[in-house]
Amino acid sequence: MILHQMTWPEVGTIDFNNTLVLIPVGATEQHGPHLPTDTDTLLVSKLAEETERRLPSRILLTPTTWLGHSPHHLSFGGTLSAEHSVYISMIKSVCLSYIGMGAKRLWIVNGHGGNRAPLSIVLQELKTAHKDVMVFTSEYWSLAKEEISALRESGFGGMGHACELETSLYLYLKEEGVRRSLIQDDGQQPDGELFKQDMLLGGSGVSTVFDFHELTESGVFGEPSLASKEKGQRFFAAISGKLAHTAELLLE
Repeated sequence: MILHQMTWPEVGTIDFNNTLVLIPVGATEQHGPHLPTDTDTLLVSKLAEETERRLPSRILLTPTTWLGHSPHHLSFGGTLSAEHSVYISMIKSVCLSYIGMGAKRLWIVNGHGGNRAPLSIVLQELKTAHKDVMVFTSEYWSLAKEEISALRESGFGGMGHACELETSLYLYLKEEGVRRSLIQDDGQQPDGELFKQDMLLGGSGVSTVFDFHELTESGVFGEPSLASKEKGQRFFAAISGKLAHTAELLLE
């Protein structure tokens, strides 16, 4: 079921006791010289669409939110960012709209790391106000960490932003959008063993915040030179399978 393809009376017939509302959230921000600013939104949208395609009678797919919390990318331009309070209010309002329709289970699938912190507050505030509603969040790359790790060729630091993963997925989903001649590896690890960066690997238990201009000259962090359309297809299939399996578990 796809909200944008339904009328309001049709939405009114949904059995929300047996339906998972799938809410993809992305961002509009720089992804280096070779990927468009819609990267996070495109990738999470296509993954969410595939998840609904596999479970069409059990999932209500909502429109993707294209505005994210991206202040760490503003120095590069081409980036739109909502402040924490604005982002929290926006996503809460979206969720409350579905709760008002009768939704009992909502799954926010996140396509941008900067959304992580405000989304955790959304979950807390919705639970406080609606104790009978279950709201979940997942970052697709974290959820499919093992599957992605089995396919990656880059070592530590090779996956971060506009990297092997995102570039491969974009090549598979919309090859004509990738500026192949401008693909170039970039990214400098921060000083200190506690703060080494990779999308999937590592983690010292100590957190801090870096602006992206402190980590990269081009806006890229990782090794997009290792990306390919064929690898993107394998990444997409592996992540989609994990998302569909997770959706089934959330519906139990």
